[in-house]
Amino acid sequence: MAQHWLQKFRTRTDRTVRITLSWMVVGAIGALFERAVLMDEGVKVSIQVLAMERVLSALVMGVVLGGIYSFLLRDRLRWLPFLPAFGIMASGIVLLFFGLKAAMTASGPGSKELIDGLWWGDNGPAWPADHVYWVLLMGATMLAVRLVDQYGSGALTYLSGRYFKPKQELRIFMFLDMRASMGVAERIGHLRYFSMLNDVYADITDPVLYSNGEIYQYVGDEVSVSWKLRKGLRDQRCLQCFFDIRDRLAEHADRYQQRYGHVPQFKAGFHYGTVTTGEVGLLKKDVIFSGDVVNTAARIQNMCNEHGVDLLISKDLLDILRPSDRRYTVRHIGEIALKGRSAAISLYSLDRASRAEGQ
Repeated sequence: MAQHWLQKFRTRTDRTVRITLSWMVVGAIGALFERAVLMDEGVKVSIQVLAMERVLSALVMGVVLGGIYSFLLRDRLRWLPFLPAFGIMASGIVLLFFGLKAAMTASGPGSKELIDGLWWGDNGPAWPADHVYWVLLMGATMLAVRLVDQYGSGALTYLSGRYFKPKQELRIFMFLDMRASMGVAERIGHLRYFSMLNDVYADITDPVLYSNGEIYQYVGDEVSVSWKLRKGLRDQRCLQCFFDIRDRLAEHADRYQQRYGHVPQFKAGFHYGTVTTGEVGLLKKDVIFSGDVVNTAARIQNMCNEHGVDLLISKDLLDILRPSDRRYTVRHIGEIALKGRSAAISLYSLDRASRAEGQ
């Protein structure tokens, strides 16, 4: 549990740092344009001083607003459509500005000069222009975060052109599948079932995010998650992700039971290997993974029901993960022939030690 919260803190801190750094870059670029405008008006100003003011301002505001958004508001606002969420954030920024200015003005002239220098500049208050600047910058940041949430890390890799030419890389894959999904859909109706899937996907998002995983595909009630090898191996995050998902669904069991009369449970298959990664499509570009490892991970997951377990993992991945006996209980299933593969694959079941001992 402590490890989960530490990873959560790291992820939110990383997001705050990224926001702050991007705002500092915007501030530096803005200083160049501002200097050009002032020079055209015959006002002499040092670019070093102007850039320092704007970058320092962006540093302070990035830490304050980026931190508030990342640690306090993002998880709450993402349930709302973008415009209402932006409206709430914009109102909060304006109230924060006026509240801080009032507090610093009341505390003495030195504090008033500081706040004026950071937010209004040396030439007097620029309200509402400066307020609008920070509100719009925050809005652009929220929109960027939404786009990454919408399209996954593929949005950034597409913009960077990283996979414009196909590359080969080592990746870990986890294929998740909901148990008894067809029966549940028939019993509660397909519209309610779709609503339940949305709730499930929302609940599994944070465990995937905090394990540094990437949601590759949603296919009905199946979810495929991928990790770059180094990230997935670190602290055995790929395994921890599955158990965090199981814990999250168990935490909300009462809500699922009340809304849908069913508490979803998942089974998973794990495998790793070399995949070819690249962009495909013209009208709807996407980054896809191609290789035997993807199909094998899916077929490993299909064997969970046959062997009555929640998690199956290939020997290849187990050997490099080397899970601790104190944390996990591992049982050899055997050499299993999978559809589409000429050679059998050695599979193991894995569960948390405390859970296995209690069964």
